Amino acid sequence: MRTKSEERRCCMVATAAEVFLERGYEATSMAEICARVGGSKATLYNYFKSKEELFLMVMKMLAEEKLMQAFGRLVPGGDIAAALRAFGEHYLSVILGPEMLAMRSIIAGELVRAGIAQQFYDNGPRQGWGKVAAFLETEMEAGRLRQADPWQAAMHYLALIQAEYQAAFIIGVISPEDMALLPRRVGDGVEVFMASYAPRPD
Repeated sequence: MRTKSEERRCCMVATAAEVFLERGYEATSMAEICARVGGSKATLYNYFKSKEELFLMVMKMLAEEKLMQAFGRLVPGGDIAAALRAFGEHYLSVILGPEMLAMRSIIAGELVRAGIAQQFYDNGPRQGWGKVAAFLETEMEAGRLRQADPWQAAMHYLALIQAEYQAAFIIGVISPEDMALLPRRVGDGVEVFMASYAPRPD
């Protein structure tokens, strides 16, 4: 059960997410977030030292909330291709959703100027992609995939399943037709990945 303090913190993060999505990173102020949450600015700063810290927490919350099920599909020891397809479909359906595309535009356009892009990467995407690499490493150690650098393999896999959505990432718009093709595109990417990383005969 959450404590009152934890509930308050979650409320602040959820409210901040709404403001960041509406106004962008630079135009959002701690004062506006505080006004929407209610209470004093001092209370908000007791929970978060800066706007940068609050934004990173928003991204962490969104990723954990929406991607937890996706990473749960990466269970070693089963059908590797099926696990990668299930993960890929869930992962792409999340990152191509309107909330995450909107946040992506903030990240691309504003975080570099704000000087916190590296913090975002280290605390967000890098950790998530590391879970994919850890799954692949386990399968490599079991001899079910060929030996290779797990991180590089994870990057190859992610690039393959996202290959046909690069334009959507750039312009921040995804059509219903593109979403309908997602399972097939992920399946095609997984097929290429498995062909490349299948165990090699001695």
